[in-house]
Amino acid sequence: MRQSRFCAAKPGDSADPPIAVIATERGVRRVHTVNAAARARGVRVDLSCADAKAICPDLLTRPHDPHGDRDALERLALWAQAFTPLTAADPPDGLWLDITGCAHLWGGEARLTARLQARLPGARIAIADNASAAWAFARYGEPDARDLAALPIAALGVDEATQRRLRRLGLRRIGDLAPLSRGELLAGCGAETLARYDRVRGLAPDIVHFLPAPSDQTVREQHAEPLLTAAQLGGALSRLCQKLCAELTVARVGMTALTAQFHRVDRRLETMRLGFSHPTRDEAHIRKLLQNGLNQIDPGFGVEVILLEPVLADMPDSQPNWLDPAPMDEAHTLDLLLARADLQRFVPRDSHIPERSAQRAGISVSPSSFPQTAQPRPAVLFARPIPIQVIAEWPDDPPRMILWRHQRYRVFYANGPERIARDWWRFAPDPAEHETERIRDYYYIETQEGLRLWVFRAGIYASERPSGWFIHGVFA
Repeated sequence: MRQSRFCAAKPGDSADPPIAVIATERGVRRVHTVNAAARARGVRVDLSCADAKAICPDLLTRPHDPHGDRDALERLALWAQAFTPLTAADPPDGLWLDITGCAHLWGGEARLTARLQARLPGARIAIADNASAAWAFARYGEPDARDLAALPIAALGVDEATQRRLRRLGLRRIGDLAPLSRGELLAGCGAETLARYDRVRGLAPDIVHFLPAPSDQTVREQHAEPLLTAAQLGGALSRLCQKLCAELTVARVGMTALTAQFHRVDRRLETMRLGFSHPTRDEAHIRKLLQNGLNQIDPGFGVEVILLEPVLADMPDSQPNWLDPAPMDEAHTLDLLLARADLQRFVPRDSHIPERSAQRAGISVSPSSFPQTAQPRPAVLFARPIPIQVIAEWPDDPPRMILWRHQRYRVFYANGPERIARDWWRFAPDPAEHETERIRDYYYIETQEGLRLWVFRAGIYASERPSGWFIHGVFA
């Protein structure tokens, strides 16, 4: 029986600037992870952020996002399925690839390693007969290391307390465990260390949860005689739609978007894209949207291949409520609008800065309510505040007259200020930036000409430098 071969990878040295990931623990911001450049400058894990900045003034910091890191690692594991169908994420920073029977497709293990190294610059890659050994060599072995006995005890993956206890017993490397009997290992090291020792030597199986391959529900139809008329294209789309919806029903999934590709005989590609407000596999509704979009397709000298490529989403089976069909009708109506116009849905974002407090999201994303504010918000918010000139009685008073677009407007009513500061937890302070530029005082004003505007003063008044005024929005 052919022996299994595992490949493990973890981040390694690179030419990046010093970077540290900061996590908040018991109200104190501490270093959670550092790269090789920061480690070389003396920054280490568990240092406070202030101490790390004192050691390395040009240290770049990023907030710790464990959920985002896990999602990114799983996406990287899915990307690695281009090399082998069996890949798994090894949190917090590793990947496992089962390359049994796959290495020859890439010219051997050495060439496969070189290709992975080129795609993942700076990563440490090791190949061994089992997952635990590959993990140990990738993290604690030298390049091209093959001697498992020379690796430190930490390569077993045991915790710090176990490592200290084993070092007190004189056991510093994996090879130091070989002379001991299983009874002595169990009594002196514990059952968990013995189990890890068996797994790294291949005496016990590794439990690796491989990621399933992303399901491909793309359907296609190829024609020996090119299709020229709308009736022919419509018939082909109906057949493909029926086949696609049947596969989605079996898989118990729906789609939030659909791309129809029309490959012409002159090698040109015509594309039709549809978006859905909710996951759907309603064949009649999808067929209607496809037929409505056929007028956008130019068949040219004929279409020989048609593909339907959906974007999948979970859609468990449910009992339709025939007494209240309104939600279904609303979704269908919104889908028809999506097919005729470019609609966007906005969802709240974790920021107090007005231009950053919302972000675009897919139309299929569930709507979220925006938090209530103490003061009203304008109906039209400019993407970037527009500078204006202001005359005020005192520097901290609301404006009495503004100059905007080369026109003067006299203010007869003003309400405010509403102070909004920069998101200090998201943006690191810039030493070159004045403190006052991080604060905005917003005013609601009405002019004698009937304009209702949202203006703000950037920064607290300082005699050595004037404060800037901006208009940020217009009320209805």
